[in-house]
Amino acid sequence: MGGRGTFASGKTVAYSYKTVGKIEGVKILQPMDSKKSYNIPSEAHSSDRYIILGKNGVFRQYVEYNRNHLPVFEIGYHFENGISKCGEPAFHVHEYSSPGIDFRLPARAITTSEYEKYKKYFKGVE
Repeated sequence: MGGRGTFASGKTVAYSYKTVGKIEGVKILQPMDSKKSYNIPSEAHSSDRYIILGKNGVFRQYVEYNRNHLPVFEIGYHFENGISKCGEPAFHVHEYSSPGIDFRLPARAITTSEYEKYKKYFKGVE
């Protein structure tokens, strides 16, 4: 499943995520080591979209990748400095100036149309 940095450059490394289910056809990933970070993989191995749920089973992140396995769009639901209030989770979007984790732009609030388009993936969020 998703990796943390070498697949797109042609290097094979051990998987660091496993698929634990699907929501609306999109794979739900979880770190192989449950003590590791529950963040998006910096590249895709086998899909063009992934979902990460938090340890509590609630939606945390959704990410889309391009044909070169690099992230291009991300929705998060967790604390985000400048978006969240009092440490509470908040929906936000990260766009990318170019494909790849190094080009992720600062968070912005999710739009109503984006929320409506992607809400089917927001498991456990009320």
